[in-house]
Amino acid sequence: MVGDNAPRILVVGGGPTGAATAVAVRRELPGAHVTVIDKATFPRDKTCGDGLGPGARRVLDGLGLSGLLDRFHMPMSVAISGPGGVEAFARGPFMDGHDLAGYVTPRLVLDDLLLGAARDAGAEVREGVAFPGMTPVAGAELVPLPDGDATFDLVIGADGAYSAVRRTLGVERPPMRHTHVAMRAYGTVTHPEKPVSDTLRFDFLESLLPVYGWVFPLPGDRANIGVGLPVEHLRRQTERHGRTLRDLFDLYVEDLRRRGFEVSGLEGIATHQLPHAAARTPMTAPGRAAVLLGDAAATINPLSGEGIFYGMAAGVQLAEHLGALDRAGQHWRGERLPAALAGFERAHQRRFARHYRECYLAQRLMSSRLWAGIATRAVAASDEAMAHVALMLFDEQSAGSRGLLRLAGSSLRPLLRGRERVARAGR
Repeated sequence: MVGDNAPRILVVGGGPTGAATAVAVRRELPGAHVTVIDKATFPRDKTCGDGLGPGARRVLDGLGLSGLLDRFHMPMSVAISGPGGVEAFARGPFMDGHDLAGYVTPRLVLDDLLLGAARDAGAEVREGVAFPGMTPVAGAELVPLPDGDATFDLVIGADGAYSAVRRTLGVERPPMRHTHVAMRAYGTVTHPEKPVSDTLRFDFLESLLPVYGWVFPLPGDRANIGVGLPVEHLRRQTERHGRTLRDLFDLYVEDLRRRGFEVSGLEGIATHQLPHAAARTPMTAPGRAAVLLGDAAATINPLSGEGIFYGMAAGVQLAEHLGALDRAGQHWRGERLPAALAGFERAHQRRFARHYRECYLAQRLMSSRLWAGIATRAVAASDEAMAHVALMLFDEQSAGSRGLLRLAGSSLRPLLRGRERVARAGR
């Protein structure tokens, strides 16, 4: 039941971050009036790798929505290839004591299901409504909507990498050195010997590092195929070799074919920018009753490009933070909102900052042929390392990356000793 004095919350963006946030807010603040707007009409496609890992699955389970995943494909294996033809392969979903089960969830379907869940949770969902901007007024935000101006106690910007809410708040977009770009397509992928339909594949291309590619399987030998790389590297590739992003995508497909994969029927080719979390984009702006979540706040994993888990996790964390304040009798609206949002942002940083830093370090290391080869060999030699990699790619693993570096160091020592022997023999 929504009362006259109930909090009024506007969620801008009906993707996974916005929808999950709306569900969580309705759970934590059951009296709140939650409105979700999105400029698109659902179902709508979204450029993405479609991978949904254990972290996102855990968030949905906590919201009582894990049943939505039953219709999606769940690969049981992970393969990672690196320089020198080294390939690490592991079969799950349980590995080294961790449940690593994940899904491949085309966004055309997933986002529509999650938005429906927000509607079922009591949120008012308005499709085909673009965010027009907002004006601060008496500790709230005035938003002109098609049926008239409306005042909201809190505006949540979950409207993606090109966030209109972020622009309205005057928060600068992340610099290009902390932005990746990706190209995705759908096609048919098979191999005469290697399992494809059951395997999430990451490839770090020796000749194109730091370009990485992926093949995420769908039913019927279909797959989501793509490449990602830093925007600055793409610019260098264009300046030095005249290569476009499509050229790099085609080179990845050629590399797959060279390794025996049959790739055909490519369609749905699309691109997207991925501002990643190393940029430390502010989630709030002084004096504004608004907060940024998900891609709008650049909470994208620098190593994998995964963003769904972090956006949904932040939305749930925000809702739980406000709900705890409400239940403790600590009013959070109006002049108290900045302090409440600052508390949420600090808590979010405590939870994820270390993970983001270590994933960025790992991404930088994987840009080197030497270190990419060392890391791949280390992962191939250890289930523990493979589990850590999976949790870094699709969850919030932090300490595991240090273990990975130790394993990498142990792989490097024999190489260095071999070079020392060669050097002594040549004296």
